[in-house]
Amino acid sequence: MIGAGLFINIAPAAIISSYSLLFGLLVASTLAFSNASSSAQLARLYPKTGGTYAYARKVLGNSSSLIAGTTFIIGKIISSIAIALTFGHYLYPSSHKIAGITLVFIVGTVSYFGAAKTASVAKWFVYSVLGILLFYIFSVVSSDNFNFVIPITKGLTFESLLLSSSIWFFAFTGYSRLATFGEEVENPEKIIPKAILTGLGITVSIYFLTTYVTLGIINPDIIQNSLTPLKVAFDISRFSNFSFLISIASTIATASVLLALIPGISRVVVAMSRDNYLPNSLSSIHSKYNSAYIADILVSIVVVVGILYFDVVEAIKLSSFFVLLYYSITNYSVIKIEESKRLYPVITAYFGLFGCLLLASSLFINLIK
Repeated sequence: MIGAGLFINIAPAAIISSYSLLFGLLVASTLAFSNASSSAQLARLYPKTGGTYAYARKVLGNSSSLIAGTTFIIGKIISSIAIALTFGHYLYPSSHKIAGITLVFIVGTVSYFGAAKTASVAKWFVYSVLGILLFYIFSVVSSDNFNFVIPITKGLTFESLLLSSSIWFFAFTGYSRLATFGEEVENPEKIIPKAILTGLGITVSIYFLTTYVTLGIINPDIIQNSLTPLKVAFDISRFSNFSFLISIASTIATASVLLALIPGISRVVVAMSRDNYLPNSLSSIHSKYNSAYIADILVSIVVVVGILYFDVVEAIKLSSFFVLLYYSITNYSVIKIEESKRLYPVITAYFGLFGCLLLASSLFINLIK
């Protein structure tokens, strides 16, 4: 989850809402917990490959399932494009598209060897990123120019709140990735809900700490047009000589997220091909590595093409729009299941449903302007 969103979202959110982007982060975080609880409940009931595509098929029927699968694939492919571009901007800004394409090629190669190898690599990625982010926070907070008190209401309007929340939502969509691998998880009924909510809790804490201290050392007006906002903030902090570490962290984080994302998209492609919505050849699973290797290759090719045509902020907005629609179906599925099968009060799912639709509507209006 700790990926491209943390390393770039502060900039486009600052354009819309200045310091009050923290409220957008709060709304997106709250909505993320609602969506995550719905994903966890459904994953517990239906531990099948495909995530909400599979759940909606069981609960709502084929039409809703098809919409869920389509919005997921489109939204997450665009997410992958945004992640690869963020990777490029931090690592090699003068040739960021080439760097992004290279990352996709590497991730596609690793994905070929299956989820076990992918998880092993990603685990060490997470430890490294958390360590660097904690050092970043210490460097900023211990600086003479750090202000603990910031004008968090500056720039706050209802419209700016909705738009900044929509942009921040992009940073909170990794929690259901585990659900798309339902068939490959041991004891999924217990492991998936615990992993989703624990992972999201850690992520939200890191996001708030990092964003708050960033705004405490640098004015949003300065970073709003930057594609590497955390690097800009690190450069004026106490240990600025180590600002290169944030580029390393962003590189590791985006690579880690993409390492989970592309195989996750492929698993939904596999599920849809099994149901004859997509060519049957895409359902092939490698006999040795248990990877959806044909789907992985196809998804990687589409992402590479997208990298050539999209810019990162445009990709973030468009991805959020489709993924918000996807989670609307997730929440609606929970509303429709029997009360005895739910883990949490149904009001949580209603909040998630209407929250997703509201943010999706605000994004749609923004995109067509």
